[in-house]
Amino acid sequence: MSARKRRWNIKGAPFRIGQVVRVSRATDDTCDVRFIGAVGRVIWFDYDCGCGQTFPGDPMIGVRFDGGDVHEFWSEELRVFGLKDA
Repeated sequence: MSARKRRWNIKGAPFRIGQVVRVSRATDDTCDVRFIGAVGRVIWFDYDCGCGQTFPGDPMIGVRFDGGDVHEFWSEELRVFGLKDA
């Protein structure tokens, strides 16, 4: 795990640390499609993994799911999970 993963809120980032999100779609072949529809919590922002991220608005977003799985997604692949999704 990279020491450069930011585990604190970043002004201008698309989500907040701890926010509950649902994986809504895959935008490229890096998305693990097994997680589409899964709900997890944002745990980090990664601006340094070499995927073309930009600071602050376009990081890779680390999400932890029930059971402990952690995967990174683009913001376009995630939606805030709320009452209307339940």
